[in-house]
Amino acid sequence: MIIMKSDNLEKELELCQLFLNHIGTYVSVKDRNKKYLYANRKLEDLFKENYDSIVGYVDDDLFDFSNHSDVLDSDKRVLEFGDSIEKKEVNVIKSTGEKKVYLSSKQPIYNLQKEIVGVLSTSTDITQIHFVQEQLEIEATTDPLTGLFNRRFFFKLADQFLSKSIRHNEPLSLIMLDIDLFKEINDEYGHPIGDKVIQFVANKAKSLIRKEDIIARVGGEEYVVLLPNTNGQAAEFIAEKIRRAIDSECITGDWPGNIYPKISLGISTYTEGDCEFHEIYARSDKALYQAKFTGRNKSCMLEKC
Repeated sequence: MIIMKSDNLEKELELCQLFLNHIGTYVSVKDRNKKYLYANRKLEDLFKENYDSIVGYVDDDLFDFSNHSDVLDSDKRVLEFGDSIEKKEVNVIKSTGEKKVYLSSKQPIYNLQKEIVGVLSTSTDITQIHFVQEQLEIEATTDPLTGLFNRRFFFKLADQFLSKSIRHNEPLSLIMLDIDLFKEINDEYGHPIGDKVIQFVANKAKSLIRKEDIIARVGGEEYVVLLPNTNGQAAEFIAEKIRRAIDSECITGDWPGNIYPKISLGISTYTEGDCEFHEIYARSDKALYQAKFTGRNKSCMLEKC
């Protein structure tokens, strides 16, 4: 807890300025109206092209909060409830549009009457570290060719959704889809064009599912779609919607002729007694095999084949 020795917040700040101007973090003090009473030299330098000083301004003058309101939310908690906060904050500087990420620590400032009169904030710029971590997370979870989730991350999510379905007795369905005769496409057009077909099918399938559904690329030309809270009948409808959409399309480019991709799909659902996701996955795999074995360009549910 920070308690002032007098009731004059501005006067107290004068004693600290020499030290605070020479440290490597951003330091500020705001009053109860969230107006800056003090900003150290490092923080002032962020805005020096537009302001001689940010003292007297509020964050709405300095930052664009249309997509990020971290600063406002944390300041409110400190000033209204006396919380001490340490968290990551994302800010967009209004004058430049530059996105910054900080690790911020905020403390309430009390007067002698134990009333909250301001907030002390210290922030360290972790923008570069944040975006490196973000990129590493993307690379660890995403298939680089399609932008879909990769196999490893998909199975991690699938296990979580199966556990939820078991706990709450909720339906869960899985669609496995595979591009028909893909080897022939690669042999005729080459792998770079084959990659375009893989991307096309991925984008088309993703555009036809709900936001809560999970789609991943789990093999060369093989994809899976996990459908939370979805029974078999609804899953069959979604599978057919994807199949018909792709069946009606052709892919054109700087190669002779058009490519008409077709897909086969296998559908399975969570049933009582399933303890591991691989049981549901294995049924979809068998259903997919049945779809291919019985003519391709069709969807099949194992129980009905």
